[in-house]
Amino acid sequence: MRARKITLVALLAAIYAVVSLLPGFPVVGVPGSDIRLTRSLEMGYGVALGPFLGPLSAFVGAVVGRVATGGGTAILFTPLALVSSFMAAAMAKRRIFGLRGWVISSLLMAGIILLWYATPAGQSIPLYAVPHLIGLGIILILRGRMTDLLHSEKRRSIFAGMILSSYPSTMAGQMLGNMIFLVLFNPAPAFFMTVLPITIFERVVITIVAAIVGVPLVLAVREYFSEGR
Repeated sequence: MRARKITLVALLAAIYAVVSLLPGFPVVGVPGSDIRLTRSLEMGYGVALGPFLGPLSAFVGAVVGRVATGGGTAILFTPLALVSSFMAAAMAKRRIFGLRGWVISSLLMAGIILLWYATPAGQSIPLYAVPHLIGLGIILILRGRMTDLLHSEKRRSIFAGMILSSYPSTMAGQMLGNMIFLVLFNPAPAFFMTVLPITIFERVVITIVAAIVGVPLVLAVREYFSEGR
C-alpha cells in the first residue's frame, strides 16, 4: 500500500505539472506571473489524499510546473499550494493530532487573516479581507457538517462539500499570496482594492472547477486507496 501511495503522489504531481502548462489569469503588477487553473486541483488533492500526501502532491506538482515553464518570481508563490490543499484536507478529516479538522482549518484561516491585518496595507484597507472573512464564516458555521458532506456516498453531497471547502481554502492561499506579494513588491494598498473584483472572480472560478474536478478524484481515490479518506 505504501508503494501504491507513492505512485499516486507521483502521478498526481505529474498531472499538476502538466496542467500547469495551460495559460492562466495574468497577475496584475507582476510581469510574467499568472494564476493557473491548476489551483483548482489543490483542494481535490487535499480532500482525496489527506493532510500530508495531498499538500505534498500539490506542492511538488506546483514546483515542477513552475520550473518547467521558466520559474521566475512565480516560483516563490508555490507554497500557496500547500496551504490551499491542507486547508481542504483538514476540513475533510474528523481529527488531526487530536483536534477536529475544521478547528485546524479555521485557526489557520484566522491566523492568515490576522497576519494580513497586522500589515500596514491590511490596516489601511480593512474591507479588503471581507471575502476571506466570509470563507472563515463558512467553516465556523458548517463545522463538522462540512466533513459529513465530503464523506458522503452521494455525488451531490460531495460536490456541495467541495464547493464549500474549496472557497475558504483558495481564499486562504490567495491571502498568503498577498503577503508574499507585499514583501516582494511593496505595492500601495489601493492596488489590492483595485484588483479585488478580479480576485473574487478568479477565486469563484477556481472554486467551481475544484468541485467539478474534485468529485471524481475523491471517488476514484476512495475506491482504490481507501486510506485517502
